[in-house]
Amino acid sequence: MKQNPLVLILLFIGMLFFYGCAGKHVKVQADESLALCSCFPLPNCVSSNAWLFYNNVSPFELAVDRKTAWPVVKQAVAGIPRAKIVEEDSRYIHAKCYSRVFHFVDNLELLMHPDEEFISVRSSSFIAIFDFGVNHWRVHTLRKELIEKGVIRE
Repeated sequence: MKQNPLVLILLFIGMLFFYGCAGKHVKVQADESLALCSCFPLPNCVSSNAWLFYNNVSPFELAVDRKTAWPVVKQAVAGIPRAKIVEEDSRYIHAKCYSRVFHFVDNLELLMHPDEEFISVRSSSFIAIFDFGVNHWRVHTLRKELIEKGVIRE
């Protein structure tokens, strides 16, 4: 049975569209440590683990100890307009951020690395392929706020 190549391409794009950007993006590495996933090569995601220049942002380098920094980071994430923390523990925060008009969902994730002095960050659109820079802006704004509070370095 011969398949139309256009149907296969649309099916693949649809799978990326619905599954590539959804949900929690934490992976367990070979040494049992946790890491945030990178981004698919789409312009709807930024991550400190991304390998493409337009998806990459720097991790948050701590200026204070982890125990002092984490509650301030959590408070800053909770203070983002239309954001709701849906999962958290002593090293990980997952927040859903809703757009103002259409209430599209973006995932914001932060992962504290216990042996190192930095926080990985990832912000991605749940459904959209283009985010018009919203995820990059969100991470930049969060970084700016945490720098002003003296929690992370510039």
